[in-house]
Amino acid sequence: MRIYKNPGTSRQLIIAAVVVVLLGGCSTSRQQPAPDASAAVAQPSAQPAAQEAKAKPAARVPSPEASSKKTSASILAQIHQADLKEIAIGKIAEEKASTDEVRAYAVQLVNDHTNADQMVLATAQKTGAHLRGVATARSKSDQKLNSASGAQFDRTFLEQTSADHKKLMSELQQQREDASDDEIEALIDKIMPILQQHHDLAQILLKKEQAQTARL
Repeated sequence: MRIYKNPGTSRQLIIAAVVVVLLGGCSTSRQQPAPDASAAVAQPSAQPAAQEAKAKPAARVPSPEASSKKTSASILAQIHQADLKEIAIGKIAEEKASTDEVRAYAVQLVNDHTNADQMVLATAQKTGAHLRGVATARSKSDQKLNSASGAQFDRTFLEQTSADHKKLMSELQQQREDASDDEIEALIDKIMPILQQHHDLAQILLKKEQAQTARL
């Protein structure tokens, strides 16, 4: 018996098979991830950063020896200026003091600080420090000293020199503890007793002056 084949049915089967093949190919292409363009963009070259780092010079760190010399020069300059100041006001007091005791103290102040400054200059020469040859600008207290006279001058002079020596002793004591230069340490050790004596004498004379004023 002959089996009748419908041509239309055959064509439909062929078309269906082609569609299945095409759909399978599309599904496979969708499952493959597309290359990540952002990843390629997000990876800049590290060479410019490395070149820039090489181009920047390294910061220069001062050697311990250079730092020590700078500190020593600063301490010497401080003592030098203090000596010049006390010599200057001492010379004023030699002329304007109203009592022999205050005048004698002024003479001692000038002599002792002149000798102390010679030690400072000698130490500066050894360490290579450069010091100013003149005192720095006068303060308001110096101007007040120049305008005073009589007992008022004595009191102002003694108060100022006492305060100056107390301040300098406090600063040098701290610097003595921090110093790493044997020359500076030895210099401070020699100067401190002189400063202490000047401070104590000023306090004694100041108390005498205050007692005399109270009796008047």
